[in-house]
Amino acid sequence: MVLMDVDGILTDGRLYYTEEGERLKVFSVHDGLGIKLLQRAGILTGVLSGRESSALERRLRELGLDEILMGRAEKGEVLEHLTRRRSISEEEIAFIGDDLVDVPVLKRVGFPVTVASAPPEVRRVCVYVTLREGGNGALRELADLILKLRGVHRELLEKYTGPAPTLK
Repeated sequence: MVLMDVDGILTDGRLYYTEEGERLKVFSVHDGLGIKLLQRAGILTGVLSGRESSALERRLRELGLDEILMGRAEKGEVLEHLTRRRSISEEEIAFIGDDLVDVPVLKRVGFPVTVASAPPEVRRVCVYVTLREGGNGALRELADLILKLRGVHRELLEKYTGPAPTLK
């Protein structure tokens, strides 16, 4: 399973408010395709976020994520419940988070990942730091890495690109 935080991962971490108090969020289509590629490879996808947002929920439902866990301040407890319910181990989870509230989960999963702009305390507990920033393709970078490690990246991309040319 690939589990992700939202603010600072699927978005650039900035919060936008209108005069009416509505929050606006901006998402990268590259990250959305990364999620779809993971799903096509049979990998579960989910969000674990401390915030709730109707804009976020709409986007996540469009993408068909397997788990949408929003408004959850105690992410470690939610991780425990999720692994029991899904019958998966923490070792089978990649989690991408960007700030101190994500550290308890990052320390427990099998593949902890963060983004380039994460503070040093977060970077220290991760095995991979993306080159891309949150909201700008960081999740897609992680998806591509996982799919390459599993040996299915080229096959999944051929749906869009056609077969790779053979070199002589």
